[in-house]
Amino acid sequence: MSQPQQVRSFAGFELNLDRVCLLRDGGEVKLRPKSYETLKYLVENPGRLVTKAELIQAVWPDSFVTDDSLVQCMHDIRRALGDDSRRCIKTVPRRGYIFEPEIGVAESAPTKSVYSESTESVKVVIEHTTDFPDKDSTRALPGIGATARDWTINWKVLAGILMVITTGTFIWYTRSRSNNAKVIGAPLSNIKSIAVLPFKPLNTDENDKYLGLAMADTLITRLSGLGGIIVRPTSSVQQYTSPEQDSLGAGREQRVDAVLEGSIQRLGDKMRVTVRLLSVLDGSPIWADKYDERRTEIFAVQDAISEKVATALELKLTSEDRKRMSKRYTENLEAYQFYIRGVFLRSQLTEEGLKKSIECFQKAIQLDPNYALAYAGQASSNSPLAYMNFISVKEAEARNRPLIAKALELDDTLAEAHAALGEFRLFIDWDWEGAEQEFKRALELRANEQLTHLLYPDLLLIKGRPDEALAMSKAALEQDPFSARAGKALAHTYYFAGQYDQALEQSLKTLELFPNYHMIHLGPIYKQKGMYDKAVDGYLEMEARSGVAAAEIAALRHAYAVSGWRGFWQKRLELMNASAKQQPLPLIYQAEIYTQVGDKDQALESLEKAYNKHDMSLVFLSADPSWESLRADPRFTKLLQRVGLN
Repeated sequence: MSQPQQVRSFAGFELNLDRVCLLRDGGEVKLRPKSYETLKYLVENPGRLVTKAELIQAVWPDSFVTDDSLVQCMHDIRRALGDDSRRCIKTVPRRGYIFEPEIGVAESAPTKSVYSESTESVKVVIEHTTDFPDKDSTRALPGIGATARDWTINWKVLAGILMVITTGTFIWYTRSRSNNAKVIGAPLSNIKSIAVLPFKPLNTDENDKYLGLAMADTLITRLSGLGGIIVRPTSSVQQYTSPEQDSLGAGREQRVDAVLEGSIQRLGDKMRVTVRLLSVLDGSPIWADKYDERRTEIFAVQDAISEKVATALELKLTSEDRKRMSKRYTENLEAYQFYIRGVFLRSQLTEEGLKKSIECFQKAIQLDPNYALAYAGQASSNSPLAYMNFISVKEAEARNRPLIAKALELDDTLAEAHAALGEFRLFIDWDWEGAEQEFKRALELRANEQLTHLLYPDLLLIKGRPDEALAMSKAALEQDPFSARAGKALAHTYYFAGQYDQALEQSLKTLELFPNYHMIHLGPIYKQKGMYDKAVDGYLEMEARSGVAAAEIAALRHAYAVSGWRGFWQKRLELMNASAKQQPLPLIYQAEIYTQVGDKDQALESLEKAYNKHDMSLVFLSADPSWESLRADPRFTKLLQRVGLN
């Protein structure tokens, strides 16, 4: 029997509705069933916004699914269509999709049925058995009152059905065995690193964004250090909060072997959490699950997920590992969300971000006065505020001493609290032995504690151990390869270790990834390399970021062009003196200017004033090559002794 086939053509493709396939140039383009249904619905509704909810209802009418399933289908479709540039299917953020191409409707050439006339009756019976039975379905089966001929015909039909079912079952079983070998067996031996992505909120509440990040942060903390597997830190993955984020693409960017993705959907006071562990190599699922709980049970869900992921990866857990995995720092969901928001804002390392992060930590403490992490978090925001001269060191000391003490009183096994105390000992107490003790304790409690990896190298430089400092800074960047702060920290360590070529190379790499990162300063590196043209450019970029007027920057550039390196610094001194009352420069920078113009007395006087204010940057006096011309002066030697550096 022959029949025409319904076809929808667009952009060089044909969607054959009867054969249920996508064709290009006569060849079939592979699509999974749900991906095909998604594409079909879009093709049948071209030129208009099809919302996510509408698509989900059309493709999964009898199932509860999340955006994750739809995003995966869209990724599959775009790959099949070669639509990376979104020419065919336009994404409307947070709303849905628009199918753009013109649609042609046609009937393709008739094809013969796979069934002959003699088997038509068997075909009909088989097709009916695939649907839910209706009230008259018993007529197809032999029963009371059937004739001998009825019994013979029906037994033949049933034999045919059984043969089809048996064959289909065998094929399914064989494929299932093959897929399981691919999904569960093969990837595990190759999985040495994992990125836990922020869970995607399927509701529009702003708090859910931070809940999704909080889920990731907790799982990162719990999985880090288990079985030797590398887990990317929260700072590395917090950029992937977009609902449209391609999880496998994020995994490739993070250079990991697997990604853990999930979504959170709230329905009243209940929530559904879906989660999948995917191999980045081929996108195959290693493990998946879903949880339907009350929203307040989010912590129990985290317990279950971390345990099951560890099991899926076949990690061997000690009793201490299991104890740490199940540890909860608060039972207050709102406090938990404020804490994560504070961590997110602190990582920006701007005055506004740091001050807002402190407000978030304070709200978390108000909601749960026993939340040790929030006390440690607040302390770790105060310290950079003082280092960047946004608050005085005395104020930072007054704030942090009780905060750190409270965090340790509540939980002496909290790595973040020991890291914060190490920072306090290093930059405020100038207690090198005490700082090293705290940093070591933090690493004992959690081997990849992030703040320790960033700050311990500074202490190692101070103690004259540059090789150890570089090893620690490199480990910090390996742990978090897409962290601007870790990249800058390694460049900083190279610089103070006297390896200027490597410092420059690392600084440029970091700027290539983060062109607007404000903490990179190329001027001093170029100066040490004798590349004064570029050094001046570096200093002027820093001046511009600091808010220096364009006219003053032009004057500095002109001074260098006319009078060279010394003339540049002489002009900088004039500008500094002119604005001394309205906008005084940090004392360390004043000392550098005096050093560059050869005024040792004024340079040492500025350093003395900085000492009286307990300027945090004085800890680098012995390592910083900027002070080379002062080292023979007894006054500089005494200053080093008072800071504890000699």
